[in-house]
Amino acid sequence: MPRRYSYMTRFRCPKCKKAGTAKWEENERVALPHGTGIATLASLSHGFHSGPHNIIYCTPCAKQVVTGHG
Repeated sequence: MPRRYSYMTRFRCPKCKKAGTAKWEENERVALPHGTGIATLASLSHGFHSGPHNIIYCTPCAKQVVTGHG
């Protein structure tokens, strides 16, 4: 059975500065040529939603968030 890895990332809205987290899951069975799996967005903090291609947006501001900030 393939293993499923999960990890968290932090992000911040560039307009209202609200911070949040996203939980990502990666399946080792579906691997890209350079050895990493394909990550799927599993959950988001309240007040954020995802759009096409797992881009994260602040719901009240409708702005794309800046990942890697907390």
